Amino acid sequence: MAINTNIPNTTPFLNYYGAATRLAARSVVIPPSIPIADFCVCDIVKCAYEELVFAHTDGEWFKNDKNEFLYKRLTSSDTVALELWKNDVKIEDITNNDFGTLYTTFSGSAEQQLYYGFLIDWNLVHASHGVGRYQIKAEMDILGTQSTNSSRYFNLMVYNDTLAHGTVRVESTQNGNIIGNNFDFTGLNWYQSMRIPAIFGNATPIYESDKYVAENRKFQQIQDKMTREFDLNIKKISWEVVEKLIYNKLLANEILMTDYNLYAETIWRRLSVVLKEISKKDAKNNPDKMYNCKFTDAKEFYIKRNY
Repeated sequence: MAINTNIPNTTPFLNYYGAATRLAARSVVIPPSIPIADFCVCDIVKCAYEELVFAHTDGEWFKNDKNEFLYKRLTSSDTVALELWKNDVKIEDITNNDFGTLYTTFSGSAEQQLYYGFLIDWNLVHASHGVGRYQIKAEMDILGTQSTNSSRYFNLMVYNDTLAHGTVRVESTQNGNIIGNNFDFTGLNWYQSMRIPAIFGNATPIYESDKYVAENRKFQQIQDKMTREFDLNIKKISWEVVEKLIYNKLLANEILMTDYNLYAETIWRRLSVVLKEISKKDAKNNPDKMYNCKFTDAKEFYIKRNY
């Protein structure tokens, strides 16, 4: 004969609405897998891109460069540790504002509060460590996975007009959300800067006229407007860099152009412009890219009105 024993349940299931439960969780973005080939062009050409940056003791803003770095944590327990490397040797841990501005927290959405950023001031770096080949490395622990994020190389030199010849500094202020970008810049007012091999200028007047025909069949002026159009001719540049420029910085709320061409007809210093169009030059069988961009003044200056 079977003996039945009733054992009390000390941990009863309290959800009487069914066995299925749902927990709120943060969405995790998994980077897409990028196809690669067995062959590497680095075997025959130079792959590592070096951005030319300058510093100078006279304090002139256009002689002293800055660059920004932004990283994304997914949880409050994730960590980002920044390091400054010179000539492939670690020389500093970046834990304060000694070499720029360190952003350990941001205001804004819950996602933005986990961003981690650094704006490096090359003048401060030069004062402590001199000229050389620099790199920023981020030792990251994201969701328990360790990785190293290495920046492009920066060739820091003392500014002079000859060395800067043939370069353009593109500065921008980023707000809003770029769909397809890893970061939401809404309300961040995030400053960006990049020096590229290029020539900016060739200001071309674009004439617009609004007139009417009077009773005597004579044209009468209502409003005439002259808008300037500018060219940015980008020389051969790596895809890593031009991608950041075209799909991020040129979509900014404000774009400032500074040209360093010795033979320019006009010296352009932080000219505020808006992007008009982009065209790509034919560069078959070449990993580097060349682009032409057209801009117009960000503000209408030359307007003639008769009312």
